[in-house]
Amino acid sequence: MLSVLVVEDHQAVRDALVEAFQGWNYAVLAAGTLEEAVAHLSTRRFDLVVTDVDLGGANGLELLRLSGTPQPKPPFIVISGRFGPKEIIASGFEVGDRLRYLQKPFLLTQLQSVVTELERQGSASSD
Repeated sequence: MLSVLVVEDHQAVRDALVEAFQGWNYAVLAAGTLEEAVAHLSTRRFDLVVTDVDLGGANGLELLRLSGTPQPKPPFIVISGRFGPKEIIASGFEVGDRLRYLQKPFLLTQLQSVVTELERQGSASSD
């Protein structure tokens, strides 16, 4: 079973994402703050990280810098209602193979499509 870390400071959104991933048969762990997410990433490996950019004063993009040491970085899906791909690129990250972006509000079917695409890409790269 693939594992997902959901990082979202709004409880209702976090709960909806957790419920969706559980419904898609993923093992899900959730964090409401950057600090919680960093603690989770330091103790276990995730197959996917879904993070909001605006985490109540903290920047979810910091997880991209902090994850993957010493192991390889998991793919990330960055979600935001205030920041777009230009701001993500300006922060030094390239939206592409292992980093995807979804603008809030989004449909869960859109999220599922991105997740499925990342899974296919991962299995193709591990062949």
